[in-house]
Amino acid sequence: MKQVVRQLRERNKIDLHSRGINYHLWSLDTTEYKNLRSNSLPIADDYSFYIELYLFEREKEDRLNLAKLFVTLEWLFGESSDFFDDWKGSFCFPILLVVKKAIGDFFYLMRIYDHRGTVYFSIYRILENGRDDYDTDKLREPFALEFSRQEINYFFSFLYGYITGYFQSLKQNLIVQPFLKKLDSNLIVYGYKDGEYFEKQYDSQETYQAAIQSFEEIYGSCLRRTDVNAILKKIISDV
Repeated sequence: MKQVVRQLRERNKIDLHSRGINYHLWSLDTTEYKNLRSNSLPIADDYSFYIELYLFEREKEDRLNLAKLFVTLEWLFGESSDFFDDWKGSFCFPILLVVKKAIGDFFYLMRIYDHRGTVYFSIYRILENGRDDYDTDKLREPFALEFSRQEINYFFSFLYGYITGYFQSLKQNLIVQPFLKKLDSNLIVYGYKDGEYFEKQYDSQETYQAAIQSFEEIYGSCLRRTDVNAILKKIISDV
C-alpha cells in the first residue's frame, strides 16, 4: 500500500507483506542515498535471476515496457534521482528497504534503475553503527539468516509483480503528459504520446536522432529543464 508520509518533506512509503515477512519501502533523495551508501555493504547481483525474469516477462501480454515502468515508479516513489549514468540509463529510484522478520528488523538500501534497456534492482546491507573497518566497495553474498538469496530474488519478483499490477489499476485514471526519455548507449527511446506508451530501439544513430527530433518538433525538448527562478524564489522566501 502506497502512503505519503509528512516529515520534514513529503516522502512516499509502500508497505508490502508476503510469506511471513513485512517490507517497508521509503523513498530517498540523492543526498540520503549517498550518505547511506557510504555506510553500507553491496550485495552481489544474481544475473541468472535477471535473465529468468526477462525471459518470463517477455512472454506476458501485460508486461511493462520502459515507459509504463517509469511512470509507475514515479507515481510510487516520486521523481527519479539523477544518480545514474545518463549514457546507459535514464532513471534511478533510491529506496530504504526495511525487512521485518520474526527474528528482527534489517535495514537495506535499494536502487531500482535501468541499464541499457533492462531494469535492475541493486541492494546493500546498511551498517547501522557506521562503517568502521568494513570495505564498502567489496561485493558480498547475502546474509543468509536475515535476507537470503532465495528471499531476495523472491522479493524482487514480488515487487516487480506489484509494480505491474499497480500500473494496471492506475492506467485508467492516470493523466500523463507527453514525454520522451532516451538511452544513447543502445539507441532506445521511450515515452508517451498520442495516448500511447512506447519504447523503440533503432539500428542507426541517424534514425535514432531523427526520432528524437521528430518528437521535439511536436512536443518540445525531451530534456527536463531546471526552473532556476523557482529555486531562487524558494531559497529567498525561506530566509
